Amino acid sequence: MSIANTEQPNYAAYSIEELEDVLENIDKQAFPERYQAAKNELASKRATQPPENDADSAHHDEHVTRPKWSELHPITRISNGTFFVLIGALFVTAFTDFVVINAWLNNSTWAIVLLTFIYSALYYLSVFLDKRHGQFVTKDLRGKMTLVGMPLLAFFLSFSFVDTALPYTLHLASDKQKTERKFAYEKGSGSKQCRHPLLLKENGPLSDGRLCLRESEHKRLPNKGWVYVKGYESGFGFKIERYRFR
Repeated sequence: MSIANTEQPNYAAYSIEELEDVLENIDKQAFPERYQAAKNELASKRATQPPENDADSAHHDEHVTRPKWSELHPITRISNGTFFVLIGALFVTAFTDFVVINAWLNNSTWAIVLLTFIYSALYYLSVFLDKRHGQFVTKDLRGKMTLVGMPLLAFFLSFSFVDTALPYTLHLASDKQKTERKFAYEKGSGSKQCRHPLLLKENGPLSDGRLCLRESEHKRLPNKGWVYVKGYESGFGFKIERYRFR
């Protein structure tokens, strides 16, 4: 003799997939209470489940980490290395009293545009070809904004590199002669790197430049005047070593 099993299953312990399977195969006429209980439990579990996109995004952000250098695609390494060089050029621009020759600046536009294009291309290739790097870069809003603004950032960095850092590097490696020059100046607005500047006016083959002074010196000078600077001049520019006023 068989005894019918009337015990109610514990649907709370079932997964969503198991509950869906129950509802597809249960005899609704024979077990209406079980059918309704399974249906109610499925609706409850679905209501408490996070939306699919949010869950995927949370999982993605939680597990995407910065790849190690050894794990990067060669294009990504080249792109990152170029970025570090361009950032280094900013420090040369900010902390070096170097006046570039006009001939260099008059012919540097094509080099700035070319470097901007090359670096932007390397950056976007690294995001496209290096899947893990691309996931890390685009995992948040800041990374997505960088994707849009990279050409502008590349132009700014290329401008600093081509118009100051590159000629200064070539100046250091070339033949130089010690000389003294007289520049007309006017006081300029301070910045974080140079709080008390004198803006030097174009002088012969040399372009406009900047000379950073101590606060006490800056205050006692007239707004406009002349300054005598000594330094080393090459075919790429003039590195200021000392200065005096008359």
